[in-house]
Amino acid sequence: MKLYSTLDKKIVKIEPLSEGEISMYNCGPTVYFRMHVGNIRAYVNWDILHRAFLYLGYSVKRIMNITDVGHMSSTDDFGDDFGDEKMDIQAKKEGLEPLDIANKYIDTVLDDFRALNILAPNGQVIPSELTFMEVNKYGWSRATEYIDEMIEMIQKIEKNGYTYETKQALYFDVSKLEDYTIFTGQKLEEKEVGVRKEVGVDKEKRNPADFVLWMKKEGKYRDHIMNWDSPWGVGFPGWHIECSAMSTALLGEHFDIHTGGIDHIPVHHTNERAQNIGAYKHPVVKYWIHNEWIVSRGDIKLSKSKGTAPTLPEIIEAGFSPLDIRYLFASINYRTKVEFSLQALTGARRARLNLLKRIRELGTKSGNVIERYVEGFKNELENNLNMSGVFGLVNELLKSEYPKEDILATTYDIDRVLGLELENESTEEPLESGIEKLLNERERARERKDFVESDRIRDLIYREGYQVLDTPEGQRVEKINE
Repeated sequence: MKLYSTLDKKIVKIEPLSEGEISMYNCGPTVYFRMHVGNIRAYVNWDILHRAFLYLGYSVKRIMNITDVGHMSSTDDFGDDFGDEKMDIQAKKEGLEPLDIANKYIDTVLDDFRALNILAPNGQVIPSELTFMEVNKYGWSRATEYIDEMIEMIQKIEKNGYTYETKQALYFDVSKLEDYTIFTGQKLEEKEVGVRKEVGVDKEKRNPADFVLWMKKEGKYRDHIMNWDSPWGVGFPGWHIECSAMSTALLGEHFDIHTGGIDHIPVHHTNERAQNIGAYKHPVVKYWIHNEWIVSRGDIKLSKSKGTAPTLPEIIEAGFSPLDIRYLFASINYRTKVEFSLQALTGARRARLNLLKRIRELGTKSGNVIERYVEGFKNELENNLNMSGVFGLVNELLKSEYPKEDILATTYDIDRVLGLELENESTEEPLESGIEKLLNERERARERKDFVESDRIRDLIYREGYQVLDTPEGQRVEKINE
């Protein structure tokens, strides 16, 4: 397998620490809100990477964190440790405790992963009955369950001379690490120019780029809801230490792959790497792999806070299947920026339904896989997950002169990685959300025996290209052939 290594700044051959085994840590969701389309892109990408390693014969130990404390509202963009706690903000909005907010949105992550056919981090299909209470059994790690490990890791960093303490926090002193900015290639003074100055927040902070390992329940955070005892006083962990502590606790002080979005590179992953070296005196992660952004027209990053990044329920409400969005992201290399729009999603839906139609035309009898195409598929996967090559190969396969049952078997075999449920998914196009609403209105009109209104709505639906049939089982809709 070859992948793009952010540290090496080139595509490299993945040589795992243990032959035939891959250890992988995925930066997962901060569960203060429902995940959006940008998050979905990352999780589809890493699900495909996971499936690809399994297909190629590796055993995979994969962990995904769940951040349920310590993620500040401005950390992503500025490296500012003194923002507002995302969990606290949402808890106040909804009138709940922070952990109740976390539990609520962990369940929505599970719902969305199931709908998108994303495997649990441990490689299993996510059971329908799984809730926030047992996610750790399936490869997720919740930050609030690893506070002791975070404290122990911070103590190692402190013992090795990388920290200093103020009245408000314990900091990592980035000047102590010679190659701190290795990801970006910046000089430290250049990085500090882009870091938000925390004037009036902690005047004892030495360098703008220094970051919090442990935040004390002082000053701005005097009333912070989630707090724990520590050698530095009552408080809570910084965001960056969470991933370092959980990844090493579960995968060891050497593991193969750490994934995340490119927005993690300049701050979060730079700081994770610093902490790892501070604690263990050597780098922990062998390969850092990052996916590109989802953008809107004008090359602007989609943002949930700005209302530009829809959630999966909103996409379904617009008339799409979750597998349409999976098809869109599966068909594009993880390092390619994706311009997201309803037009792009409509194109993905048409392509997916056309693929299903062509597969159904092959019949239902499945034969033997065609080794030529299996080897070609493996080559495309190993070539930095060349998904355009994969879909080109599938297209060639479906046009080939091989026996239909063997083409079918090979297509289903390839779908073990694509995860499009090609063997089970219906070829019927989902109804547009407007039609669904009209049908619901018509059903209510019929329940109150308002048949004039019922007929009016039926005519409206007909003008939109659908015929409504009333059956003993209820309303049935058929698209009118043009």
